[in-house]
Amino acid sequence: MPIYEYEATTAEGQRKSGTIQASSRMLATVKLRQEGLHLHALTEARTSPATAGSPAAGKAHYSPWYPLRAVPLSALADFYSQLGQLLRAGVHPHDAADALQGRVHPRLRKVLAELIPALAAGEGIAENLAKYHQIFPPDVQAMLRVGESSGNLDKMCQVLASQYDEELRLHRMLLLPKIYYGIVLLFAILIPTFPWIISRGFSWYVHQLLTVLIPVILGIIVLILLGKVLVALPVAKSLTDDVIYRLPLLAPLGWRAAQARLLTSLHVLMQAGIDLPTALDLAAPTTGLRPMQAELRVAAEQVRQEIPVAQALQKCRALSDQAKGALGTAQQSGLYEQALERLAERALEQREAIIKRIATVGTIGSLLIAGIITAIAVGIGWLSYFNALFDAGEKLMP
Repeated sequence: MPIYEYEATTAEGQRKSGTIQASSRMLATVKLRQEGLHLHALTEARTSPATAGSPAAGKAHYSPWYPLRAVPLSALADFYSQLGQLLRAGVHPHDAADALQGRVHPRLRKVLAELIPALAAGEGIAENLAKYHQIFPPDVQAMLRVGESSGNLDKMCQVLASQYDEELRLHRMLLLPKIYYGIVLLFAILIPTFPWIISRGFSWYVHQLLTVLIPVILGIIVLILLGKVLVALPVAKSLTDDVIYRLPLLAPLGWRAAQARLLTSLHVLMQAGIDLPTALDLAAPTTGLRPMQAELRVAAEQVRQEIPVAQALQKCRALSDQAKGALGTAQQSGLYEQALERLAERALEQREAIIKRIATVGTIGSLLIAGIITAIAVGIGWLSYFNALFDAGEKLMP
């Protein structure tokens, strides 16, 4: 684990210097501020020998094809749920990882096997899971860091388990429209040429199927899979963040999900006694959206300059106007924890409502589009049928 050298001033105004061990610069800053120190300098001194032996990446390393065979959402939800239960029971992270090896998805089993030596050396879970950023994306890593820095890692694991359960439910809601839409698209490709069997024969149709129709279908499938791979590339992250952040249909779900993670993280951090500016810095990556992170870090700096919270958060789209107002009131009353707990619960409820709305709109939209495609395909097929009959009739005429 990295060791940092620091120079600081105590609450009494005395100069103090020393070293502190922490998994990241941010966590070292949090620990020192919790001790009542005002930092002047913080630099990494050296790396612990135990860290040198830990793997930089192993069997579960980065692969561009990961999106095509990702760890199932249900497996991730189960992993975080079990990990949270063990940690809540007081089990050491090393022992928890060892116990979970035989109970989780095979790919997670490989990760845990590589993780155990580092955990035995006293390293944190978040810093080591960051080596597998495809399985554990940045917002998940940030939530685990929040849990470690606040001493509530078990709670954050349960929050992650609930998050993946909700994502799984949304995927299941949209599964039927996806299947139906796929079948309709398949028929739209196959049906229009089918009636030509009457005039041109079955052998012609088989040849058409093998040389034209099946290649078209396979090409569409390849394009869809390639799109999944390209969207998941790190270089596309900023672009996809901007799209999610600004598109009218995708933005509400992205905002609500990010807001729920942010408010939950802020509540956990401030409950642990961390000041609001530092809590904003630590919680910003939990949004998972770079534009939001930038806005939150600007807000954190303004709060440090003693600008009122509501004013500092004015341009931050990660929070609703209602949340900004509630935090402004909390600053005046000093009741941040109660306000954040209530806001986090409300954000989760709103995200739940949006998931239901998206599922409903997606189902209705898919059915309408499928109906239009079906009507077009049937119309073309009907015309082709009569043309085929007409051609066959011409051949029979003397």
